[in-house]
Amino acid sequence: MLVLSVIGVLVFLLGLLVRAPQGQQILASRARQSPEAPRWYEFTLALILLAAIAGFVIWIISSGRQWVWGEAIGDWRGDTRAITFAAIMVGLGCIGLAASLAYTLFQSTQSQAPKRLPEAIAETAVVDETAVPAPSRLGFLGPLVLAPAILVTCWIALSQAEQYELLFQLIYPGAFGVTLVLLLDKAARIWGTKRGSETVREWLFCDLLAFLLVLAFLNLRSGAKPETYGGTFWDLLNVVLFFAVFWAIDRTSARSRFLVGYGYLIVLPLLLLIWQTSQGVAVGSVSWWASMWPFLILAAAFFILEVITLVASTGERQILPALKDALFVVLYAVLLIVAASARSHA
Repeated sequence: MLVLSVIGVLVFLLGLLVRAPQGQQILASRARQSPEAPRWYEFTLALILLAAIAGFVIWIISSGRQWVWGEAIGDWRGDTRAITFAAIMVGLGCIGLAASLAYTLFQSTQSQAPKRLPEAIAETAVVDETAVPAPSRLGFLGPLVLAPAILVTCWIALSQAEQYELLFQLIYPGAFGVTLVLLLDKAARIWGTKRGSETVREWLFCDLLAFLLVLAFLNLRSGAKPETYGGTFWDLLNVVLFFAVFWAIDRTSARSRFLVGYGYLIVLPLLLLIWQTSQGVAVGSVSWWASMWPFLILAAAFFILEVITLVASTGERQILPALKDALFVVLYAVLLIVAASARSHA
């Protein structure tokens, strides 16, 4: 499986390198002429490489040596479950290969087909190079499938201490790493359909959400015991909601995306309360300013103000909403400082 994973990663990276130059010429190629069809020797080289990889994998599977499968596992060929798993994986690989070849041949035939548009329409067709393609809303559902898989794995195969280590050493650090990549991408990206005030509002929310993700990691580090940890579901839910809201604010242009951000900031203190209850943390032992209630009330108040803004404004002016969001971030930062000070003196 390790060899298959390495091969898959190499093929994926190779595909990115091949597709990167093509992405810059898609609009021009569509306006001028159809893309060039794959040549016969490209298919030949691909089939030779595929046959070599398949032969190498078949040799590994048929040998069943200890250096491949590990000394603790031994010969897997006598295990019915292992044979069934291998057969299913080989079947899925064949189906994927067949689908990939069919799609490639289809693209080849489409590229060789003559144009059917009249010359008058083709000559008057204008490509707007400044238009920003909107991301597919269904595309975000792909990464979300990973969260239930991790959750089921935690419930079936991992102890509470192992679940804690998974969240503490992998999920939260990995999520923050992806967040930094998204922030850098946002800084380098040029939007053609968004005004400056909208961009300021997006930066305020995205930076605040990223900082709250760091605080969630610190909360896990200081407030949970690995032996009795039982907040896997709530931590994973927090990470999933974080990326969903971050994507909605950064990648879409809907007017209600900032309302979604305030809604998440209302849900976040409630998740913290549920998480603390599941861990047996004494919620009433701290002062009111160090609890989750000031943050909940502040987010709820600005949520109502955002609803009023959406109803009253036409979307043309975003200066006052930007000032409102800036005031919210300042007040939220003040509450965080007060809460940290109250906890340090408790």
